Amino acid sequence: IVMAGGCATLLNGWGTGDDLAAGIRLAGCKLVLADPQRAARLEDRDCAAQIVTFSHGGGPAEGFGELQQGAEGTELPQLGPDDLATILFTSGSTGTAKGVLSDHRGVLNATINFAAQTLMVLGQMTEAGEAPKHPPAALVPVPLFHVTGEVPIFLQSFALGRKLVMMPKWDPLEAMRLIEAETVTYFVGVPLMSHEIATHPERTRFDLSSCATFAAGGAPRPPAHVRQIREALPAAYPIIGYGLTETNAVGCGNFNQPYQEKPDSTGRPSRPLSEIAILDAGGNPLPPGEHGEIAIRSICNMLRYWDDPDATDAAFTSDGWFLTGDLGHMDEDGYVFIVDRKKDIIIRGGENISCTEVEQAIYAHPDVIECSAFGLPDTRLGEMPAAVFRPRPVRDVTPDDLREFLAERLASFKIPQHLWRVEDELPRLATQKVDRRTLRSRYLELSGNR
Repeated sequence: IVMAGGCATLLNGWGTGDDLAAGIRLAGCKLVLADPQRAARLEDRDCAAQIVTFSHGGGPAEGFGELQQGAEGTELPQLGPDDLATILFTSGSTGTAKGVLSDHRGVLNATINFAAQTLMVLGQMTEAGEAPKHPPAALVPVPLFHVTGEVPIFLQSFALGRKLVMMPKWDPLEAMRLIEAETVTYFVGVPLMSHEIATHPERTRFDLSSCATFAAGGAPRPPAHVRQIREALPAAYPIIGYGLTETNAVGCGNFNQPYQEKPDSTGRPSRPLSEIAILDAGGNPLPPGEHGEIAIRSICNMLRYWDDPDATDAAFTSDGWFLTGDLGHMDEDGYVFIVDRKKDIIIRGGENISCTEVEQAIYAHPDVIECSAFGLPDTRLGEMPAAVFRPRPVRDVTPDDLREFLAERLASFKIPQHLWRVEDELPRLATQKVDRRTLRSRYLELSGNR
């Protein structure tokens, strides 16, 4: 698509027909490439685009024969850095998804940024005598329509000559089987994925020693998990990255030994392509240690939100800083610490409570697999903290047990007043982040506030 001079618009393949049609209409797509399942969802939907259906498992001539008819001898256009490359959609975790428009300059710089980081880590591991012993291979348990799948995994793999091992759906047992069978050297997913591998009761059945790196992104990794992963998988290092769809995933990263030393930090800015600042409400940079909004200025940043000038203006300062919506601080060494999303701060009687802080305290319980914290309305105090948690199978962790555990780790006003135990996996967005908005709506009624 991009070699032909087009702008590739990556849609959520798990979306409904209405979701897909809305994205197609928003981006003004003229051509839609879809497999039979997605094409069927678009039947009778008004998307004003030609739909070309292809099947999986065949060659390009079979899948795209309709497009290639009469194309012999067609001269491809000359592409420049200012030509449009991609439109990706935000996860929608804080509202309606927006189309993020990037040019070739931004996407290519982002790709090379990640390739340089990989080479840096390889150099460190080689010097320490811990270099991977197998050709590079990445397990792909995240969707390629999301920025993590598209840039750090898919495009970077072309730059590195790295094999991609695809997973259609997350399953820790299948992931371990593939790591062994395909001698996977690199794993990346949301934090819960690598933790599920490290704590899986059948982990020792598989040889996971080829995998030198267990990377995470999309959410902070609880510090307790960093230590657990390193202890359970001694041949590998956990690492973490921080970036957004709007920055083509570029921001900062915390790698190997420094991550062990500062497990609650998402790392330093990705130099030289990325600057990070902590800004106050007036857009002024704050000194180390002071909390504010995390802002990123980078050649890798998006051009704008597609067809949404108001959102674009609100997202950038006059001097080019992209406002992430994340709150945090930076220490004297330049390491960034994320406190929470601006929209995920619970304000209880004037006291600010971080959902992330509450979740990390819950995750410190050895028998909790996953959790999510959020605020619920309270007539007297405005909001009260609430949380949902899922314990390990056959572990009898009650809400009262968890409150007693949290009493030693959180101030009393931060301990969730409402705690629900569930046995099933928490709902997730297509990016595999926990869908906090859906959980809040679901438990709003159970709390008696609706």
